[in-house]
Amino acid sequence: MMEYFTEFLNTFWNLSVMIGLYVLIGLVFVALLHLYISDAWIEKHLGKESRYAALKGALYGIPLPLCSCGVIPLATSLRKRGASKKAVTSFFITTPMTGVDSIIATYGVFGLPMALIRVISSLVSGIVAGTFVKESREDLNQEKPQACCATSCCSTQHAPKKSKLQEALHYALHEVFSDLSKPMFYGLLLATLFMMFIPESSVNLLNEYTFLAYILVFLLALPLYVCSISAIPLALSMLSLGITPGVAFIFLAAAPATNIITAGVIHKILGSDVLKVYLASIISVTLAFALLIDFALPLEWFSYVSQISQTESSSLVERLGALLFLGLLLFFLLRKISLRN
Repeated sequence: MMEYFTEFLNTFWNLSVMIGLYVLIGLVFVALLHLYISDAWIEKHLGKESRYAALKGALYGIPLPLCSCGVIPLATSLRKRGASKKAVTSFFITTPMTGVDSIIATYGVFGLPMALIRVISSLVSGIVAGTFVKESREDLNQEKPQACCATSCCSTQHAPKKSKLQEALHYALHEVFSDLSKPMFYGLLLATLFMMFIPESSVNLLNEYTFLAYILVFLLALPLYVCSISAIPLALSMLSLGITPGVAFIFLAAAPATNIITAGVIHKILGSDVLKVYLASIISVTLAFALLIDFALPLEWFSYVSQISQTESSSLVERLGALLFLGLLLFFLLRKISLRN
């Protein structure tokens, strides 16, 4: 029993070393992004009809550090403000699939090719979905009401004034990282257990029947609540066990944008037809890029990840980053528990 516990701690720590520093760097960029791009700014540019609605919705969603549930209030407000179904659908896809924090973390952990493909697939998924969404005559002629107070900025309108830098850091830590702490912890926990107990024979079977592996990981990813950051340790554990990079990519790309809660909200505010297009676009585009990774692109592009069991090569900065990352993670987890009690 002690041997398993020691292995668990070592694996958990090694995963934290590989991703912790890059998550913190991503938070710095989140703070900078918050200084210049607000929810109100997004609403101003997407809260109206446009011939490039699908493209604009996808592009505006890519850098925003919001998870699939965090995007719900903003997307709902966009719809109430008169944004087209095309814009809202593409925005609903790209926002949780990427984010400046997860893009940086993906680059740091998996390398540039995987980070670029993650961004490109997100963009393509959003554009494809937005393009195939049909606007009804009622949608085009509906009155454009002003948005009600449905976004996160509403809760801070009467808060004590802070400097822009303080506000940005507070947002990055107390809103973004605080929301990520629970799914991130579960992601690390599941990734650690995955690496410890998945037998090698299962990995060999998945690699032998690649399309079966694709189906299984889709079945795992689609209903599961995973944010774009917490998907990274699970995808990393898959690669470290020897599972093909295309399979790991499917989880990395599809899981953040799909879960039962998001599906229910899309069905409610956009309709069942849009939900079908939404899911079909994510599945088809993600599958196409997975096939590209496994059968067309050079394998060495995706062999960036070293064995997690070997941390001798990790730098002092990476280890200090992991300590700070775990300290913040523990702080916000305990804070959530204390608030509940």
